[in-house]
Amino acid sequence: MTKPPERTTADTQPFGYPEAASEPDAPEAAAEGEGAGSASAESTNTELGFAHRTALALREKFPAEVLEVVTFRGEWTVTVEPDRILEVLGFLRDQWNYKMCHDVTSVDLYPKEPRFMVVYHLLNLDRATRIRVKAPVSGEHPEIASAVPLWKGANFMEREVYDLMGIRFKGHPDLRRILMADDWEGHPMRKDYPLTGSDVGVDTVKD
Repeated sequence: MTKPPERTTADTQPFGYPEAASEPDAPEAAAEGEGAGSASAESTNTELGFAHRTALALREKFPAEVLEVVTFRGEWTVTVEPDRILEVLGFLRDQWNYKMCHDVTSVDLYPKEPRFMVVYHLLNLDRATRIRVKAPVSGEHPEIASAVPLWKGANFMEREVYDLMGIRFKGHPDLRRILMADDWEGHPMRKDYPLTGSDVGVDTVKD
């Protein structure tokens, strides 16, 4: 029989938000709906799925930055403003134990604006729980803070997004192409990139 995971601050406090408790016995009281301040009864319900409670935690911690919370086939996605993306990701890593960022990718929504959506897939290994965080980025100046200070493994993933989509990551230690040649023009995963690409291969040599 699988041993259940040990209880953490995310289990015993409203949304796992430590500032909600000021007394040593406050976490237990909060778990029962007492002393939780403005938190709703739902926010302290530890019977909710862990990813569900994570999404609610983000909505409480960052009320002005959370743009949308959706669930589809048991997966939770939170869309946030890009300006505080490092604070959002750091909160998930440090307070909710999403220690692994196993993918950073992006979506081109052309011709809509904001044109791009930067997408982070996070994993809580203890809970075997995933959550997805998205941040919209302008097509005119596509830029967002780098997650490398939080996860060194984001280095190559952000370079790939920069290479193929042209989204720049502020604070990245070595932002350069990773798949295409250094002198390649344009970003081939953008929807407005020419379908024929560039002339290469034997036919080019013959001409």
